[in-house]
Amino acid sequence: MPKQKGMCIAVFAKHGASPKQAIWRSVVDLLAANAFNVLVCDSMLTRSTSRKSKAEDDHPNFEFANLEQIKKKAKIAVIIGGDGTFLGTARELADCNIPLIGINQGRLGFLTDIRLDDINPTLIDTIKGQSVSEARAYLQGQILRQGKVVENHIALNDIVISRGIVGGMVELRVEVDGTFMYDLRADGLIVSTPTGSTAYALSADGPILHPSLAGLLIVPVAPHALTNRPIALPQHSTIDIFVTGGKQTGVHFDMQFNGRAKVGDQIRIKVSPHPIQLLHPARYDYFAMLRQKLHWSASPTEAPHRTRGLRDSGHAK
Repeated sequence: MPKQKGMCIAVFAKHGASPKQAIWRSVVDLLAANAFNVLVCDSMLTRSTSRKSKAEDDHPNFEFANLEQIKKKAKIAVIIGGDGTFLGTARELADCNIPLIGINQGRLGFLTDIRLDDINPTLIDTIKGQSVSEARAYLQGQILRQGKVVENHIALNDIVISRGIVGGMVELRVEVDGTFMYDLRADGLIVSTPTGSTAYALSADGPILHPSLAGLLIVPVAPHALTNRPIALPQHSTIDIFVTGGKQTGVHFDMQFNGRAKVGDQIRIKVSPHPIQLLHPARYDYFAMLRQKLHWSASPTEAPHRTRGLRDSGHAK
């Protein structure tokens, strides 16, 4: 991990964040004070916000940059927001080898593990190498129609096939590495990475997979046959899901990008060969994170009921 000052750090914030917003500006100021070159992704800007805003003129310690410029120059990306913001940024940076650091401005924050009240000095220490580096797998999902790829997207948490808004169940045929597994009638089907096992898959009674496991999860959502249970598969598996019935079947990537599949379509899912690299603070402890977010070790009367919203957008933001 490079430790020299002067390296280029990219900062991402939620779309629509104000140039005068205290949180991301304080992060920029902290990075600049430690002699890092700072690029702020312009995807956060709205049409009404000028790139040459007065805020930037008054504080020339960063530059706005587009995604392609960041991919060429940045050595580390700092993402400020909830897990939803983190997931979207991670997909945008999937084709480059830029490590990601998350600052939690959301609710639960499974992926954004630096607290707002702990940015200084934790962020700088993490960038300088006092960190835990961890590789996480992406999913590559394709929708094929009559043998031709019509959509091709990635997901860090999960790919979800679900019924349409008109109601009724989705009907699917599932194969693993070309071998028939089962026919399914259900509200939906989740294919999840270990990262996504604490998101929608957990709400659908799937198991938690430690992120270092090389595996995938298939979790039915409200199946018609109660014997259709979650199953963990090897990471090298290729999962083919054929839509055999249902109306307006949706295919959702991290619950942020939505595609449509017709009866007869095939959804092919496998692990991308290019993992993501996360940088956690040196004190990072996965089980401590689970205890905090899921309220393990608390009695039923002590644990608040916040975890019921895990399915909202992959993770709660």
